[in-house]
Amino acid sequence: MGRFSSIAISALLLSPVLGQTESPAAVPVKKNPKRGLVSTPNEFFPRDDFIWSDPSSPLSWYWNFAPDVTEAYANFSQSEFEFVPSMWGAYTPNGTDTYFLGNLTEKFSKRKPSHVLTFNLPDQSFEYGGSEMTPEIAARTWVNNILPLREEHGIKVGFPTVSDPRGGWVDPFLKNCSKMNDGHGCEFDFVPLHSFGGFGTLKDNIGKWQSKFPEKPLWVTEYGFHDQNEAETQKFFNESLKYLEEHQAVARYSWFGAFRKTKSNVGEEMAMLDQRGNLTDIGNWYLDRAAALRTPEGVLAAACTLENPCGGSGAAGRASYVGVAGIVIGLFQLGVTFWM
Repeated sequence: MGRFSSIAISALLLSPVLGQTESPAAVPVKKNPKRGLVSTPNEFFPRDDFIWSDPSSPLSWYWNFAPDVTEAYANFSQSEFEFVPSMWGAYTPNGTDTYFLGNLTEKFSKRKPSHVLTFNLPDQSFEYGGSEMTPEIAARTWVNNILPLREEHGIKVGFPTVSDPRGGWVDPFLKNCSKMNDGHGCEFDFVPLHSFGGFGTLKDNIGKWQSKFPEKPLWVTEYGFHDQNEAETQKFFNESLKYLEEHQAVARYSWFGAFRKTKSNVGEEMAMLDQRGNLTDIGNWYLDRAAALRTPEGVLAAACTLENPCGGSGAAGRASYVGVAGIVIGLFQLGVTFWM
């Protein structure tokens, strides 16, 4: 009896102190309509995917570079965890097919999306992660696949995710659209963009697209400060999260980092999971959770808010280490007494 009680108390007090980053019980929270997920499933660790759809997660939507849902979220309705399909690029060299349109519409009885993303970096080569589409082929592909989704099915469609509105791809695309669509062009509802670099780069990218299409909401579908140390990455994360939440033109955003540090191609510090699949500080903060105990300074315990963002070296967001230590010592003494 004494041995069982002592072990039970020890397990109770040690489990949250030794770095457990997930809440012991999933408490449903209000979803953040802006904040989403770039879903990058890990076939070797499929359980990682469920971290982002936990009831305690504030994430309201996700995309995955593909037209089909991420398997881990297949049973979620659109209202529970909204999936935004993506037509990454052309399925045929000349853009005359309607594969994407057919694939999507045949599933409407089970899941009809409200939004669709289109062409991923069509102005960039395959070598650099782009879909490498000429403005003419992109326009033809759009008219055959995207235009019917908007005009016949009422789905809101995103402009192609182009690296720079001033790079010579956007205007020729629009002109080709007008030529192929009886002068109506390729109408769209929102503008997605990617941004990798410092805080100034993020603001500049948003400003460029806002200037190009001032009436359209912006979606920052991939962003981060790649290949930086922990301090610089966390500083950027806190600044950018506050900025995106408060920016009226930004309708949605998704941090690129839903993977383990060992799988990151943008530097380890952008990853929201460590090597073992536990949430990093940035992972915790992105889910509106406090970070785990990491240094002798104290336990990161306060809620993350726009006024008091997580991270940094100050006292904000940190509970008193002395207070927590007192609780631990007290419980330990209680365990010893119970043992005696």
